Amino acid sequence: MNPSGFQLPEPLRPFEGLQAVLSGELRQLDELCDRYNEEKGAGRVLPNAAEALRVELTYHSNAIEGNTLSLRETQLVIEGRTPPGGKSMRELYEARNHDRALRDIENRAASGWTPILESDILRVHGMVLADIDPTWAGRFRDGRVLIAGTRFVPPGSQKFAQLIPALLAAANRTLVHPVLRATEIHYNLVAVHPFNDGNGRTSRLMMNDLLLRSGYPCAIIEVGERAEYLQALAQADSDRCEPIARFVANSLARTMQRILGD
Repeated sequence: MNPSGFQLPEPLRPFEGLQAVLSGELRQLDELCDRYNEEKGAGRVLPNAAEALRVELTYHSNAIEGNTLSLRETQLVIEGRTPPGGKSMRELYEARNHDRALRDIENRAASGWTPILESDILRVHGMVLADIDPTWAGRFRDGRVLIAGTRFVPPGSQKFAQLIPALLAAANRTLVHPVLRATEIHYNLVAVHPFNDGNGRTSRLMMNDLLLRSGYPCAIIEVGERAEYLQALAQADSDRCEPIARFVANSLARTMQRILGD
């Protein structure tokens, strides 16, 4: 349900109707964000804490997609070292690429809020698949695709000319709470599934891109909650968006509480 009347073409979902439903959670997030920015501005968010969270985010996002690198092995790759154990080159590239993409969106968000563009999505995806699939890195697919483990069928590529501008317009409407818009762009990118590979990583990075541009830190979705996370995304397929919005809100709150030492 969307009581505000903001319309999006299928399979996109508008999340602004959840502002009243989640008002308590959003208020808590705003309070945590104010404290986070105060601590950061005073220099009390230590660089090694930020680096640790960056490694964790890369580890968890890749592990959700099946990457077998441990947290420590992910750190080694990010530091430019090769972990022992004969890991595949793809897994090593996935860790390196995600970290580079994350640092890139952090740098671009440092100047504050600017609208998210199609080129931003393609840039992030290009970094995610660098050296893994050079042909399709940073390019939308041109055919059909299926999502393993679900009956949901993403739209054909001929609909991208309508869907991509629509999801960007939704992501950039500033009267909607940024946490809801961040969740929305994540879900909508997953629903459109515009790439042959790397959709999940790119969608989570774009979620965090919007959060960073809005003054929040990144939300870490942990691999231990993968089943709940995927179930919440599947519920949004049926226009039940509250579970995934609550899930992201809780993930963000947990991340900020860790930074603040709560």
